[in-house]
Amino acid sequence: MGRGRRAAAVSDHGKASSMKRIVFLLLCVASAWAAETPRRGGTLHLLMASDWRNLDPAIAYDSESTPLDKLLFRGLLDYGDGNDVVPSQASDWNVSADGKTYRFHLRPGVKFSHGREVEAADYVFSLERILDPKTGSPGQSLYLDIVGAPEFAAGKTPHVAGLLAPDRGTLVIELSRPCYIFRYLMTLGFAAALPREVVVRHGKDFQYHMEGSGPYRVAEWRRGARWRFERNPHYAGTDGWFDAVEIMIGGDAMLAAMMVERGEIDVCRAGAATRIRFQRDPRLRSWLHAVTPCNTCYLFLNTEMKPFDDARVRRAMNHAVDRRRLEKLMAGDAVGAEGVVPESMPWSNPGRPRYAFDPERARALLREAEMPDGFKTEMWYTMGRGLDERLAQGLQQDLRNVGITVELKPTAFAAYFDKAQTRRQVPCGLFGWYQDYPDPSTFLDTLLNGDRITEENCNNQAFYNNPEVNRRLNEASRIVDGDRRLQLFREAEDLAIRDAPWVTLYSDRLTVICHPRLRGDVPHPVWGWRYENMWLAE
Repeated sequence: MGRGRRAAAVSDHGKASSMKRIVFLLLCVASAWAAETPRRGGTLHLLMASDWRNLDPAIAYDSESTPLDKLLFRGLLDYGDGNDVVPSQASDWNVSADGKTYRFHLRPGVKFSHGREVEAADYVFSLERILDPKTGSPGQSLYLDIVGAPEFAAGKTPHVAGLLAPDRGTLVIELSRPCYIFRYLMTLGFAAALPREVVVRHGKDFQYHMEGSGPYRVAEWRRGARWRFERNPHYAGTDGWFDAVEIMIGGDAMLAAMMVERGEIDVCRAGAATRIRFQRDPRLRSWLHAVTPCNTCYLFLNTEMKPFDDARVRRAMNHAVDRRRLEKLMAGDAVGAEGVVPESMPWSNPGRPRYAFDPERARALLREAEMPDGFKTEMWYTMGRGLDERLAQGLQQDLRNVGITVELKPTAFAAYFDKAQTRRQVPCGLFGWYQDYPDPSTFLDTLLNGDRITEENCNNQAFYNNPEVNRRLNEASRIVDGDRRLQLFREAEDLAIRDAPWVTLYSDRLTVICHPRLRGDVPHPVWGWRYENMWLAE
């Protein structure tokens, strides 16, 4: 399954109390990572099933890349232990009374890994690079509320009028309208500082010559085999306890679990069989940690490709799927879901429309769509992941029962991610999305707002475009009133569910195997793993 990074805001108090409950739950399930005095030294060892697409922060926007990207790059803002936004490489920041001007003062002494001090102009350059269509950044549409950003993205102006660096230590961002989530957008990797001279020198090859202002730098890289990060000698922060991070590429969940058990790597996700084996072993039982991330996994139906341009066909797909059977098939690795905004979010909509498992209704809808004998299609998903394999086979069986013949297309993660986010390439596919920030727009606006559709690097894999949904999401992005935003998000979600651009399937229920020597941070409610806050016991 592909995945993106990362509900509705009622009030800051409501969000804070909800996040406190989530943080408390994470602390309970990860009690082995109790607070200790961090220890510097050693090497963190990890195993990835396949190489990631790209660690350039302008491009990286998936669950494989984000935790590692944060080791290399930093921005002005970040999160504390919960969802409160705090300064990172800014010393302080403020917002004007009308909500349209953000002023950041840079923390002095912050340097890139090649030794130059970070300046405000680096942030101007990095944000303009995101907005430049030649970069192909999936984050471009997130920053179009900056004054002059649409004109710059259209090639009408040489610079973005609302990005200003009045001096080396001050960045000013002017917005065309108040944007409730803008502080969250400034925590994303897209907003990290990059050294202009290095990016310009290497162009598209910057991903092979990366220099950032995070605690680590790339020391060695062999595509498809191995990565090694070593400490940034110029990093002035206090996090980043390992001397190095080594990532081996290639291996499934079973191999990863064996390597943790042998002490060859430090942490991995447990598949169903491995989880049962560890649970039955008194020595290994305490190595397991339950984590419930905030995500939605789904089968997207490309509304620009036949037969999924017909809503009746899409609704038939929804009625054909037996979610309860699929949940059992996933053997405890997931819990069934039916909406766009995950039910684990405090503001998800319990009254949203639902599709009952009803094969007869599915067949009737196919007859209405003049497909009484069904049709043939392809279903894409990420190869090498047992859960996706089981899920794809289960969906194939359910759909066969109503006359839909599905050819399964397991594909390497990077290639699948690129294809799924390019127009008219993938008719349907398994995908997942984790929250980027604690607001429902991270799901609804990012994934289903048709105004954000692009030819490539499009987060709306269904290429779904309903003007009524777009209007509600656009209005919600402009207002602060919590009750009104909640109403707009719920209306937009209800309309989208009725249009059925997805077959919503499940939310992850992860079990992680953690070697006892690994200590430190519990999974963060937004970022998930934060390797920079972990360390190795002696």
